[in-house]
Parts: sequence; structure tokens; C-alpha cells
Amino acid sequence: MLRISRSYNEDENRDPVQDTIWMAGLKATRPRMAIAKALFNEKNPISITTLQKRLPNISSTSIYRTLEALVEHGSVDRINTGDLHPSYEMALGRKHHHHVICTRCGDIEDVEVVKDCPAQKVQHAALAKSKKFNSIFEHSLEFFGLCKKCA
Repeated sequence: MLRISRSYNEDENRDPVQDTIWMAGLKATRPRMAIAKALFNEKNPISITTLQKRLPNISSTSIYRTLEALVEHGSVDRINTGDLHPSYEMALGRKHHHHVICTRCGDIEDVEVVKDCPAQKVQHAALAKSKKFNSIFEHSLEFFGLCKKCA
């Protein structure tokens, strides 16, 4: 349920960061707003370690809990970048895409899928072969290699 104050005007002063927090069913506290804003401002997935460095006044617990709530809601995607811990990126308002990740320097590039995603065919094939699953509702696909600078 959205929490909208009486002074909140749908036509003016809309804040997409605040809307994201509210749509996830969370109160728009300063720490949550700062975390969501950091994600909105990033072009590439961002690690929790980087978030902690950029937001030193916000506890690690708040960062983890906020990210998990936003992932559960579908506002944020958890991305496997090959590191020990996942990275995160804003999902709302973005086209379907995958990532190419340099295993040497960690550079990440988004690769947009123009039409039908070929991974969806694999997803359907995996479901057809599965004996334990009834549905697959999303997929994540990352490619690992060397960027042009590192090659």
C-alpha cells in the first residue's frame, strides 16, 4: 500500500526514489532514501561494500535489509558479478538486459536484449526438464571475460 501524505501531489514534486520505497511497502526513511538514491544514480550494478563506503552513516544492517526488501518487491535486481557478494541495480524503468563482466578489472557493461531474449528459450527448456519446479518467473544471465583494455 502506498503511503501518500496529504501534501503529496501526484502531478508535481514526484520523487521516483521515494515512490520506489513506498511501492516496496517501506517507510521513506533517510537511510532508505539514501540507499535507493545511490542505486538510481548508478549506471552499473553496485556492491554492498561500495554502498557502505558511499554511505558511511548508514548501518550495514540497514543497507542489507533495505536491499533485500527492494529485491523482494522487484524494484532492485541482485546481480552475480563473480565476486564473493552480489551487486545490486535498480530494476524499475530499465529495459531487459544482461551483463558482460571483465574478470580482471571488474568492468561491467549492460547488454540490452532488443527483442525476444534467447535466455527465455533456455528458461522454458529448463522448466520442461525440471522434475521439482512448476514455474520459473525470471532469469539472470551474466557473461564473464576480458574487456578490450585488459585483453
